[in-house]
Formats: sequence, structure tokens, C-alpha cells
Amino acid sequence: MKKTKNENAGRIVSFFSGIARIEGLPDIFLHETLLDENGAPAAIVAGFGEEFAEALFFDEKFDASKPVFRSRELFKIPVSEDYIGRIVDGLAKPKDGLGNVSGKNEPVFKEAPRIIDREPVSTPLSTGIKIIDSALPLGRGQRELIIGDRKLGKSTIGTDAVLNQKNAEPPVYCVYVVCGQKEQKLRELVSLFNEQNAFLYTTIVAATANDSFASQYLAPFVGCAIAEFFRDGGKDALIIYDDLSKHAKIYRDISLLLNRVPGREAFPGDIFSLHAGLLERAAKLSKGKKGGSLTALPIIETQEGDITSFVPTNLISITDGQIYLENGLFQKGFLPAVNVGLSVSRVGGRAQPKALREAVRGLRLTLAQHKELQKLSQLETVMSAEAKKKIFRGDLTLELLKQEKHMPVSWAEQTVLFYAVEEGFFDDIDRENWPELEKLFLELMKNRYFRLLEKIKTGVFDDQTKAETTKAIMDFKQEFASQL
Repeated sequence: MKKTKNENAGRIVSFFSGIARIEGLPDIFLHETLLDENGAPAAIVAGFGEEFAEALFFDEKFDASKPVFRSRELFKIPVSEDYIGRIVDGLAKPKDGLGNVSGKNEPVFKEAPRIIDREPVSTPLSTGIKIIDSALPLGRGQRELIIGDRKLGKSTIGTDAVLNQKNAEPPVYCVYVVCGQKEQKLRELVSLFNEQNAFLYTTIVAATANDSFASQYLAPFVGCAIAEFFRDGGKDALIIYDDLSKHAKIYRDISLLLNRVPGREAFPGDIFSLHAGLLERAAKLSKGKKGGSLTALPIIETQEGDITSFVPTNLISITDGQIYLENGLFQKGFLPAVNVGLSVSRVGGRAQPKALREAVRGLRLTLAQHKELQKLSQLETVMSAEAKKKIFRGDLTLELLKQEKHMPVSWAEQTVLFYAVEEGFFDDIDRENWPELEKLFLELMKNRYFRLLEKIKTGVFDDQTKAETTKAIMDFKQEFASQL
């Protein structure tokens, strides 16, 4: 529908790479959609001053000589279950050639759920990653930061968490946001999800480095709006932001092109409120609000392990804990390279499955003692038998915490595995056989004792279940004695 001449028109006075300053729109409000002369959405308001409105145009080649008009509506996208299995850009437009997504229009920028509409996190979110599920458990509705230098496996943790939701009960719908990454990374992600059938429950929102500033800026908020559709419908959702450090740099570029005064480390101060508002939308809703949940796993890249810089400290203060990946562990071949000592999950422990919580109750202490005793062993020539035993147990635990990417281990399998370690059943197995130990043990459990695993999944880990587990362990040791 064409705009009439008597409507309030805005005139573009500066335009560069889709970033514009517009005069003639005195009553504009933040995140309002601007329309072109044909009534189609053309831009979103990113800020304003006394004389100018600041806007991000969806098309970087927009004709700056033409006027734009107010819509008096916030930027909205259609939301529905039709997003499952789709790949869209930062404006929710299809990138997979499968046509537009239909649904009810909802604003991309919303307020977070009120405190009174939330309830404590109580349901586990299993990632299938042993070191996380055992030592840094997550709950549905939590916000957990994944932080570390580049090329340490941060994205792998996010993708593996998505892949592990394939058989989740109740189901978890996933949204993976790719922000500011290379096209090659998007292609690899799509290939992986196709191979693992993850598109049966997953949406990708991808704004790569080649996309417009508007698309890259809006991508995390569009992804959040899609995930909120599932949460508000009483379902569970998981969103991965990969990554918010690149999103912060995009916002810095936008701000500098708009002549905004740079703040600490050249980042505008309001990047904190942007990310805070985004992550605060992750929550576990009360039963009166249908009881859905949205779990957020933002990813942040550090430089030389510096977690004290502006954006990392922002995200650390916003989230409910962090998974810290360390370069030293990565170089030693310990994968995933998660430093348990510097990582923390402030919420998920209350949501950890009771059986797994009991099986790993001494895990952190074992790892802490092992680290200290290793230091001591470098100084002492003679060590007690007890100290040697603790070092041996710590070495075994660390070996079993290693994990190849895209090879999830269910929490029931982890329960049996760590129960065997905690009770000392594997203390007599030679060190050179450890790499094969887990593979053979879990293969036997899945093939012969799958009913025991199903029983543990229901939450039963009483004395009878422990006796059955002990029998399974002894059968394993007897059957595979020749290989161990």
C-alpha cells in the first residue's frame, strides 16, 4: 500500500552500509519499523537524538534519496512451529530456499518474564558431555556462559548440547544462532545437523559476516523470539548464541559509524544492557504461565585467556555460571578442555538427576586432591600408598572425563560409569587399557543391560539398583578380562 504525501516522512541525511541518520521523524520510538514508499518494511530504528533518528536498513543498497515512513509498530516477525528444520537469516527470512515462514507476528524485542511469573530451575538439561553433566550440571531455564580463546571447542559444546536433545524427555526445541561467523562455519553446521537428524527439532538463525549490519545485529533477538514461542507454549527450548563477542563488535561498528562516543575498550556502554535484556529472557516459567522453559548458552571468545575484559565480564555478571575452556588443557589433549576449577554452574546442581548427583558426589574433591597431590609428587621422593591411590584414581577420572566431539553419553550411562569409578571397581585396571575401558563398558551396558539404564532414567537408584549395577560391572570385568 502506497504512502500518502500528508504522512510524516523521514529524509535520509547520511547513509553508509545500511546505517543511516534520518531527519523529519520527531516522535519515533526505539526498534520501530520504518517503511519504504510502497509500505514494505525497510529499516529498524536503532536510536535517536533531538534532531535525527538512527536506523539500520535491511537492504544496504537502499536508495537514500527516497523517503521513509513510520509504521508505529515494533519490529516483528512471524513465529510458529514452522521454523523447525529451517534456516533463516537475522531478519527471519529463509536462507534454505523453502519459502517464507508463516505465523503470528510477535515483536523481536520483548521484556523478560517477570519474577512472579518464574519458578526455580528444577528439570535437568542433559548435554551428553560427561564433564558438564557430572561437574557443571545445567537446568532447563538456566543461562550458562561458554567462554575461552578461539579454536578451543566452544562451538562444539554448543552443537553437542543440541545433538543430545534428539531423545530428550520431555522434548527440547533448539535454536542455534550463528552471528558474524564465516559462511564455511554455517555450511559445516548445516552438514552436521543434517547428518545427525538434528533438524527434526532445531532451527538455525544465521547472520554471517557477509550479511547486512541489520541482520547481524538482529540475529540473536530474532532467535530468542523464535525460542520464546516454544517456551510460552509450555514447551522447553534451548538457544545457543554463537557468539556474542562478535555481536558486540557488530554493535561497536554500528555505533562508531553513527558517531556515538566509544566507551571502555571502544565498546559502547549500552552493549551491557542489550545483552542483559537478551539473556534475561531465558527463564523457567511458572505453571500459571504453562511451565515452559528457555535455556540460553551464550558463547564468548577471549583473547589470551583474559576474562577480565569488558564484554566477558559483562556476560559473566549476567549469567548463572560459566564453562571455561583452557588453552593449556587443550594443548595437553584433554578434550573437552574444560577447567573445572574455574568453571561453575550456580543453578543446575539443584536440577541434576538424583542418581547422577549421588554417583559423582566425590568427583570435584577427587579432582582437587589429584591436582594438589601431583604438585606434591614433584617435590616428594617418597609418597604414601594412600596418596598414590588418590593420584591413580584422579588419573583414571580425568581419562574417563575425556570425550570425542559429537559422541554424547546419556546421564544414565554416566551414572553407571562414575559409580564404578567412585566405588573403586576400576582401580585394578592397567593404565594402558583405560582408553578402551569406557567404550567396552558402555557398549555392554547398552546391549545387555539396557533395562537397567532405563530403570536409572526413571530416577531409581536404590540399593537394589546399585546391586544390579555392581553385578553388571563384575560381569564386564570378567567378560573383558582378556582385553583389559
